[in-house]
Amino acid sequence: MSFVADMIGVGVKHKASQMQAKAALEQGVSALMGANAEAAQLETRAQQGVAVGTYNQNIIANRAKEIMAAQRARAAAGGGDTTDQTVTAITDETIKKASMAQLLTGAEAEDRARQDRFAAKVTRYQGSQAYKQGKMSSKAIKMAGWADTIVGTSNAIKNASDMGWDKAFGF
Repeated sequence: MSFVADMIGVGVKHKASQMQAKAALEQGVSALMGANAEAAQLETRAQQGVAVGTYNQNIIANRAKEIMAAQRARAAAGGGDTTDQTVTAITDETIKKASMAQLLTGAEAEDRARQDRFAAKVTRYQGSQAYKQGKMSSKAIKMAGWADTIVGTSNAIKNASDMGWDKAFGF
């Protein structure tokens, strides 16, 4: 083979390695961007979950007030006193159940939010690791490409020198 053909081969191989390096880095960047977008969605879902939990707690409280008002109205309509021991016991039980329902609703919402926040952290970490991996792969591919370029150039020069420069250039 001629020196020129050898050098063209070296150049093409070097360009291919640079393109592979760029692709590895872009893959890492894409993984990082995707992970950050997914993490943002998880964090938004966590915030929304807490807001829905708070809203549901308020619904439970309002419904408990309505139930207690109806209980007192029935007691009064039946000729009883709203401070009667039975009415008070029923009201206390309604308050206990409503309070427990509110606590459970809030705890469930917070637990789901905590899981979503943790998943967001894990996703961000995985994205950053994928980016670092892409960056390191890119550097390794570039270094290997330069090593191949140096070795290829050296071999092309040696071959041309061995066969004689006039012959290497086709003269």
